[in-house]
Amino acid sequence: MPKPAREATVVSIRKARPDDWEQCATLDHSTVTDRAWRVEVREQEGRIHITFEPIRLPRSARLPYPRQGEPLAAGWEGCDLFLVADAGRQICGYITVRALRGHGLAWVQDLVVDRAWRRRGIGSDLLVEAMEWAQRNGLERLVAEVTTKNDPGICFLRAHGLVFCGYHEQHWRTQDIAILFARPLR
Repeated sequence: MPKPAREATVVSIRKARPDDWEQCATLDHSTVTDRAWRVEVREQEGRIHITFEPIRLPRSARLPYPRQGEPLAAGWEGCDLFLVADAGRQICGYITVRALRGHGLAWVQDLVVDRAWRRRGIGSDLLVEAMEWAQRNGLERLVAEVTTKNDPGICFLRAHGLVFCGYHEQHWRTQDIAILFARPLR
């Protein structure tokens, strides 16, 4: 994929079309981090204590996305909202959301911005569009899942007003732990 110019490029957010899927699959989904979150679960005197603690890694690590290939595409097929960030015939990011209407939730499955396009507000634009869609559809909360190894993703969600609301062990086929963050939409 060609490296984008640093000068201002107009990026529009729109609904994904089936012919966008191939470009979405070729985006660099990886994350580079120097921190991860350690999860400690202790049971003591009938109580369960769960601690999430950021730890510094000995060196920066490039981490693969937890969903790849067929599981990634299967998630796209089943989502209620699939938006892409389009930089003039080049897809540079996307977000997928499932509406869990019985719970009033908009569940963000994927929020990806190609590595070469990060730090330009594209992820923020995608997230805002998804929140607006969820509000228009009568949903009350937005929930996003992120692996404990993705500290930049955790920082991004927290910066956008999402707060810790739970976790799920062995969430992905990679057996990684998902930390869940949420925010009200009203």
